[in-house]
Amino acid sequence: MAVNRNGGNRPTGKVGNVVIRELNGQVVTSGLGERTKPFTQGELKNQDRIAVINKLLRPVKEFIKVGFHQITANTTSNYQNYAVKINNPGALKLDGTVVETDYSKAIFSKGNMPAIAHADIKVTDEGIEFSWDPNWKLKGMKDSDRVMLLALCPSKETAYFVLDGNKRSSGKDAVEILHFNEQVILQTYLAFIAADRKSISTSIYTGEILY
Repeated sequence: MAVNRNGGNRPTGKVGNVVIRELNGQVVTSGLGERTKPFTQGELKNQDRIAVINKLLRPVKEFIKVGFHQITANTTSNYQNYAVKINNPGALKLDGTVVETDYSKAIFSKGNMPAIAHADIKVTDEGIEFSWDPNWKLKGMKDSDRVMLLALCPSKETAYFVLDGNKRSSGKDAVEILHFNEQVILQTYLAFIAADRKSISTSIYTGEILY
């Protein structure tokens, strides 16, 4: 059954095969149904793509919650749905018939603020240090912007990140990473967010590194 909450005209719940819910202040509906026919090859390929994307996004949930917050605000989308949409098929590639992640094209934040032209990464005793030229300026940048750092470890299905790092003017920051029993490959990304959290850059890929 559908429930009319808050005394308004926005019922939520299930009516027959239709689910009604509120998302970002708007009412959305979705249908339910029982599948009886086999999946087509196209549908099976899409399922493979979604499985790969979900594996990519699972460790970075808290990062993309911030990274896609602004672009999904006041829409019927949310950070998870937008992350899937922007990375499927953008961050995917085929190895024969096998769907794989193209980490160099993965995006974990989206916005109009300029990020940086280039960033360097290096291994330290505590993790990965990121550095960039603080004197590189474009319209929309502020020295007070805060860096966001991400180090993704696909083989361990985990990620390490900083959501409110050093100021852009500092030129460097680091993300702490646990030490593993064997060497692993880390995929790294960087973005900037305004001090007031009202604007953000699209994340950039800063390369892979052996850790």
